[in-house]
Amino acid sequence: MVRKLLTKPIWWWERKRKYSIRSRFHLLNPIAVERSPLRFVVLTTVGALPDAMWAAWSWYRFLQARHVELQFAVDGTLEEAEECAIRELFPSVTIFGLQPLLPPLYGRSPALDSFLLQYPLGRKLGLVLSLSQQQSFFYCDHDVLAFDFPFELLKHAEGDLPCYMEEEREGNYDLGIAALCKRMGLDRLPRFNSGLLYIPHNSLSIDLAAQLIENWQLPPASWFKEQTILSVLMQQAKAQPLPRDRYVVSNRRQFYFEEDVDYSAIAARHFTGTVRHVMYGTGMPEILRQARFSNGTDSDNEHATTWTTCDKMRP
Repeated sequence: MVRKLLTKPIWWWERKRKYSIRSRFHLLNPIAVERSPLRFVVLTTVGALPDAMWAAWSWYRFLQARHVELQFAVDGTLEEAEECAIRELFPSVTIFGLQPLLPPLYGRSPALDSFLLQYPLGRKLGLVLSLSQQQSFFYCDHDVLAFDFPFELLKHAEGDLPCYMEEEREGNYDLGIAALCKRMGLDRLPRFNSGLLYIPHNSLSIDLAAQLIENWQLPPASWFKEQTILSVLMQQAKAQPLPRDRYVVSNRRQFYFEEDVDYSAIAARHFTGTVRHVMYGTGMPEILRQARFSNGTDSDNEHATTWTTCDKMRP
């Protein structure tokens, strides 16, 4: 009875409270970015930028030595201090906005044009489709953290084979698009999660994406239209799932009394909305602990950088 009474209030408090660690990415060692034909693109909004900094660092500490270039794709306009903070942690990094990527996708259908501009996650779909026409790349949401070397992910890239993270059960998808797929005789990846992807060059069909959203309307019926479309496109590309025990999409530890994931046994976790507070309370502290351990120090000030115009991003 006590647990029943406490669960919702505690979950609300854990989700809504402020976590100072989000802005403590300045405690991480800067990692210089070198140009490479293969890029790892982290998508972020302006509001999610602190999370994206942690996500990018957690991945790039492993990927830098494998000649992968880190890039930030920003849905919005950064202030000078925010861009400066990114460049202090990742010297020579490429930062670009989404709007210039969209015009080459226009004109295939009015529905696709409006979807890219008006649907909340439309620009994410536009980013993935546009970049896939340019070269092979890794895509990462701002809330996917890496905890161990991603051998399996890199093996897919070496073979230029598309891959994705799987959810524990049937994934979240849009019922309308799923019904349309059935009528069209198209399969989708049932456990597909779009948080971390490897996408080979020219492997996604823009025309098929346009067909799948031909009848979409505002307000959107769900938040999973983009993910459902990508599940169909990636199925057409013959994408394979990453090992579910190493690349985790899970609601474990959603509530305070539940057991969490064993972070010493996984490569990555996508901290979706129901467990976003776990990323702040456990995931980011674990990344910071790993960073300190690898540098042989336990001092909060060991890796603090010199802040000039970046002061607004400092906690």
